Amino acid sequence: MKNEKSGVDALQQSVLIHEEVKVVVVSCFEINLMGLNAILLAKKAGERARGFGVISGELRLLSLELQGEMQRLGLLTQELLAMATARLQAERRLARLTDAAAFSDHVAQMLNPAMEKTRSRMVSFNGGAHFAECLEDAYRTCTFGLVLARSARIESAYSGDLRAVLAELSEEFAQKITAVLPRLDALSRITKKLV
Repeated sequence: MKNEKSGVDALQQSVLIHEEVKVVVVSCFEINLMGLNAILLAKKAGERARGFGVISGELRLLSLELQGEMQRLGLLTQELLAMATARLQAERRLARLTDAAAFSDHVAQMLNPAMEKTRSRMVSFNGGAHFAECLEDAYRTCTFGLVLARSARIESAYSGDLRAVLAELSEEFAQKITAVLPRLDALSRITKKLV
């Protein structure tokens, strides 16, 4: 019964990971669009907002990098889902074989090879280290993004007539990136259970 529960847990965790990754990918898409909008506004502001435009371009690249890291997590999650499904099937088969073996010693001897073969298929998921690497990369990317957002705020002060608009935009960058961090924390908690 304990083994069956672990297969179900792995399936539930893979669904939770998938949901958290989806939310972060949506944030990446929004940061990318904000960066494009910021570049256009910086061009409109002219030479004085050139620094803001460069930083906005860096934020767009950062969003693509973070999206790539989330796609790696998504692929690992698909592997987890496949392994969890196979484990659950093996656990259920083993439960049926165990029930059948309980009828007599003769039946148990006949089913023993099949039971051993089924046990050998119940491998544990060993991708926890890969999840941790992806999450560390994502944390570094977000931390760098916060530094860029603060730099954008400073650059906005030198942006002439659009200074207030660009300052607001830099604040939105910081908020959007900051909102990703709790999602990464949630992913970290979920994936730690996999190790």
